[in-house]
Amino acid sequence: MIPLASHNIDMAEITPFDNARFLIDLATKLQDERQSDGEHRFTPEVRGQIALLEEMSVINNCVYSLFDFEQYRYIFHTENLFNLIGVKPEQQHKEWDPAYLALIEDRKPIETFIALRKQYLAMIPADQRTGFQSVTCGVYAMNLRGKRLRGMYCARPLTFDRSGNVKLSFDSLSDVKNLMLPEPGYWIRFSTGKSTHHWHSHHQQFVAKDIASPREIEFIGLWKSGLSIPEIAAQASVSSYTVKNQLANARQRLLARDNTSLSQLATLAGLLTEPF
Repeated sequence: MIPLASHNIDMAEITPFDNARFLIDLATKLQDERQSDGEHRFTPEVRGQIALLEEMSVINNCVYSLFDFEQYRYIFHTENLFNLIGVKPEQQHKEWDPAYLALIEDRKPIETFIALRKQYLAMIPADQRTGFQSVTCGVYAMNLRGKRLRGMYCARPLTFDRSGNVKLSFDSLSDVKNLMLPEPGYWIRFSTGKSTHHWHSHHQQFVAKDIASPREIEFIGLWKSGLSIPEIAAQASVSSYTVKNQLANARQRLLARDNTSLSQLATLAGLLTEPF
């Protein structure tokens, strides 16, 4: 098991990971190699694929998983999941216990996410679904050691059934509490690359645009690159006031503590780069 010292996001660069074929292939092999006694006996190739995801989970300070929605179970999750949810080392095991879902304090965000995902998928052509990704950010949970978490859940469906329902999903989960304002609230973002919608608990409307405007995303990216507000203003040929105002609006919407937290949340959510 590879433990994490902390699941709070730090300033480390987020490593992109976007190889759907790799993930589908791994899920297929994991299902094929499960023995009748429930144990996995992996080939060297599969062990190497797992090791890559385990390493990335440590670098990106998040949990990665492959989830089977037809059987409603994890096919795979990185071992740091147990550390995130607060399972003591001597109690850690290889299988996910569905009872852990009770850690989520408010079930309403799950219901909202599922309903909005169904609505969004019904709106987009089938050929765009392969690029579909979603982010839910700001939902509270209490782990088994009494630590209050605030999750960012990023999901990328990999396969769908004939009705358009998600069959296999590649997900990541991070504790972003240290990046967010203490006020309650959460937001959900859906994107295919060609179409982006978002929903926010503050206004509770499903809006046909991104949670941050193109100009805001531009300024967030420039801040992340190391430019100061006057330098961003000079490069964009606008006033410093405009830059400050745009960043403040984006912080308010994403519930970010400050501009550095804003850039990290935007990166994790895929506004600046692919989240995985």
